[in-house]
Amino acid sequence: MNTATPGERGPAHRARDTTRWDIQGLRAFAVLAVVVYHLWPHALRGGFVGVDVFFVISGFLITGLLLREQLATGTIHLGRFWSRRAKRLLPAALLTILTTGAAVLVAVPSALWGQYGRELIASTVYLQNWELAANSVDYLASADDPSPFQHFWSLSVEEQFYIVLPLLLIGLAVAVRGRLSTLTSARLLLGAVVVLSLVWSIVQSSTNPGVAYFSTGTRAWEFALGGLAATVHLPEVRTEVARRVRMILTSIGAVALVLSLFVIGAQTPFPGIAALLPVAGATLVVLFGGRTVFESIGALGPVAFTGRISYALYLWHWPLVVILPIMLGRPLDWATSTSVLLVSVGLAAATTIWFEEPVRFSSWLRDLRPRGVVALGVICTFTVVTLGASTLTAVYVQEVHAEGATKQLTKQLATERAQHDESCIGAAARISSADPCVDPALADTRVPDPAAAEDDDANRPECWSGTFRTCVLGKATGWSKHLIVIGDSHSNALLGAYEKIADDNGWRIDLAGIGGCYLTTAQQNSVNAGSLRGCNAWKHAAIDYVRAHRDADALVVTHSATQMPVSLPAGPSRDIATRNGLVDAWEQAAGDELPVIAIRDNPVPRPDVIACVSKMSGPTNASCDRPRSDALAQTDSSVEAVRAFKAAGGRAGVIDLTDYYCTETTCPAVIGGVLVYRDTTHITATWATSLEPYLERGLQKQLTALGR
Repeated sequence: MNTATPGERGPAHRARDTTRWDIQGLRAFAVLAVVVYHLWPHALRGGFVGVDVFFVISGFLITGLLLREQLATGTIHLGRFWSRRAKRLLPAALLTILTTGAAVLVAVPSALWGQYGRELIASTVYLQNWELAANSVDYLASADDPSPFQHFWSLSVEEQFYIVLPLLLIGLAVAVRGRLSTLTSARLLLGAVVVLSLVWSIVQSSTNPGVAYFSTGTRAWEFALGGLAATVHLPEVRTEVARRVRMILTSIGAVALVLSLFVIGAQTPFPGIAALLPVAGATLVVLFGGRTVFESIGALGPVAFTGRISYALYLWHWPLVVILPIMLGRPLDWATSTSVLLVSVGLAAATTIWFEEPVRFSSWLRDLRPRGVVALGVICTFTVVTLGASTLTAVYVQEVHAEGATKQLTKQLATERAQHDESCIGAAARISSADPCVDPALADTRVPDPAAAEDDDANRPECWSGTFRTCVLGKATGWSKHLIVIGDSHSNALLGAYEKIADDNGWRIDLAGIGGCYLTTAQQNSVNAGSLRGCNAWKHAAIDYVRAHRDADALVVTHSATQMPVSLPAGPSRDIATRNGLVDAWEQAAGDELPVIAIRDNPVPRPDVIACVSKMSGPTNASCDRPRSDALAQTDSSVEAVRAFKAAGGRAGVIDLTDYYCTETTCPAVIGGVLVYRDTTHITATWATSLEPYLERGLQKQLTALGR
């Protein structure tokens, strides 16, 4: 049914059939902001707002396109619309995904294939934003390395907008059945989206920023505001005053865009209220920029060409930013960043001119019915997804093999220990001793395989909860000693070792862990306000639990020295606050009745430790090791806290296992055939198993010294 009212006028931005060069210039601005930010983040701290500019442009152009069709015909031909979107987006996107996937198989260590394969599939089906959102709330997955497909999150949001908007417009037209004009109902719909989505964006940006950044719901208002601009009919500029007003408003928008590059940064809660600056700026430009000097700027050859290739440039630059440092084994410097920029522009130009546009405007594709174009797009997408799934299957087979090797080595370690044979596996290598244990048979052993390292974790759900609860390791009744272990993921990384200690000695160990949170009264940095509230509630419950069990033999505490630090800038003030927070929590929980045993945190490996080790072949070398001074650079306040706690009348001791991780000069990535770390901060369960006898020895020694 035709819902257009007689004499109703369509959106003004296409009143004449000419290119909007100001929008082309805006595309150039947006893509260069993003690319420069990725290559030189310190030079352009807010360059990521270029994505928000693209959202406004898409909302403006696509809404105008749909409304013009709806005004002219009374409906929207979904097949035709989606086929146009497929011809515009899929050729370059699938080419980039396939090429990047091939580059990953050739140049990227297999340890990263699992993560990259999952993100390849998510990007191909335009669900990458939700993949990243899910990982952002996963404490362990949030440490994933950036993948070369990560930038597809914004394209996923756009594609979801392209699917939902025409359906909403059609549904609304059916619902109002002529009671409201097409433009009025569209304005009401888009206005409601702006208000609701913006409010949700502000709330989520402060309470759940990881999800807020990638969520379609928190970004919808940016498209909708651009869409609202598309419903505005601007009269022809006939007077100098009107021309000046339009120029002033466009200039205000341009200034807002430039300011956003410098006043917004990585620490700004985003999108939230801060996104209003670039989004409102872009909206002013697309609404008033026509017939101003900004059209002349956008029509300049280099600017117009950059706008023309902006989509392909966005697609190509990020895989190079991620993969090239892996290939070089070092971060990008000024020279390599400049090379990435030049190569990206070349690839984008070639893709646009010789592939995307020829495919998009080809006669054979034009002659296909819209249904055929959509079907072809689905087939191509399914093909890429199948290739990605095949890679994941290969990774799974590799992980199963690696898991078998890990179990075999662990069994060997247990057998040798039971038979009192000399073992050099893992921590038994005693690398810092005057007489280290060296087994030539372990020279080329690296277990677990880096591809399976992230899953080499003995932690389990009943011992790991956002709501405080303990799991009991060892004997639930009739125990000889009772320990309470409280900490974050670095504490739970030792769970397998604690369990064996409890079983071997007839002890009971009550263990409780939570991501990033530990026994302190100091305020910690947190990913969001909700997480912080949960952490504080967990700490209060932990203190209450320990206070109620002061008849135990000891409270054992461990925490990461680098994750979720105290909310002060790094330096002496933070170190003092961290120490004082620990002491205060111990005093409240343990008092002078229950001894406290603090385990010093593990050294921090180099950030690319897993990828680095996965490149090794033959005997293990020192190429992935980290200098001891760097690995221990972050102050662990546990030692100072124990000293202060004892000075205040408490009983406490420290277990320092650093010498099993490090020599006097370096902290290896692989020790005694065992891969020490499963990611950038956590140890593997295999390493923890090898560390168990030395942890047990330390606990026995401290318990004796503390009179338990």
